[in-house]
Amino acid sequence: MAATRRNQMLGALRADQVATLYTRERLTFREIADRLGCDVKTAHDGWKRARANHAREAAEALDAWRGEQLATLEALIDGLMPKALQGDTRAAEVIIKAIERTAKTLGTDAPIRANVTVTDEMTARIKSLAEELAEL
Repeated sequence: MAATRRNQMLGALRADQVATLYTRERLTFREIADRLGCDVKTAHDGWKRARANHAREAAEALDAWRGEQLATLEALIDGLMPKALQGDTRAAEVIIKAIERTAKTLGTDAPIRANVTVTDEMTARIKSLAEELAEL
């Protein structure tokens, strides 16, 4: 069991070394393999592991940030709700903004759809403006 944990730690260290050499020093996988004394496949596998680890850590950080934002919005809504219920329009406006922000943070807002029609006249005008710009 201890050997497995040690190997995992060494693998994580190697993945970090590969990521540093690849991203900061811009070495090729062949150069990285030569420097670390391993084969190219091991270097490439280390790069893939490092990318996966960094992606996981970024996702965890984003989730933590979202949680903090949602907690702040919830506290704001809870604190202003009594005023809004008593008729304070400014408090109601702030609550509505907080609810909108909550929806954006959670990604529950529906995308806005727009129907755009481009006429031949508009196309001709755009071409004309492009030609004027090209002449400058």
